[in-house]
Amino acid sequence: MKYVTVKIKNHGAFTFSLDEELAPKATERMLAMIDKKKYDGKVIERLEPGFVIQPLFQDGVDEEIDVMVEPEYEMIPANHEKRFVRGTVAMAGDGKMASGSQFFVTLDRHERLDGKFTVIGEITAGWEEIERLEKVEVVELVDEPSGFKFHKPKSDEIVESVTVE
Repeated sequence: MKYVTVKIKNHGAFTFSLDEELAPKATERMLAMIDKKKYDGKVIERLEPGFVIQPLFQDGVDEEIDVMVEPEYEMIPANHEKRFVRGTVAMAGDGKMASGSQFFVTLDRHERLDGKFTVIGEITAGWEEIERLEKVEVVELVDEPSGFKFHKPKSDEIVESVTVE
């Protein structure tokens, strides 16, 4: 088991387990992204109070970030059986494919996510930083091509670094 620590600039950090048996392709991709420092310096793009914190939401610039992979929640029975509770870490997706880089942390139990997103781990430390982020003021934005509405922190919350132990 590996552990990933996400340090937020001028604030704290949170750590999550990375379960390579539960999602081998997604975790391999994430480790490659961490090794290339693709998360470092990125602004938290999506923060839905009571729902999710998602450091990367859309990029549209870096082709390495906007990569989709096979959804392991469909291929690995143990992954499909995972329940989304507070602190579950999973890969984002579009319903057909899973993101190869965009992960999110659930902030509460969400049955509607069960069996629909690739789970890669769970929060193991740094709950105080998760709770701080949950309370930051957000603004609503709209993704122009799709019309999808989402929230982002009003003041930038920057991922200073993402490291693996």
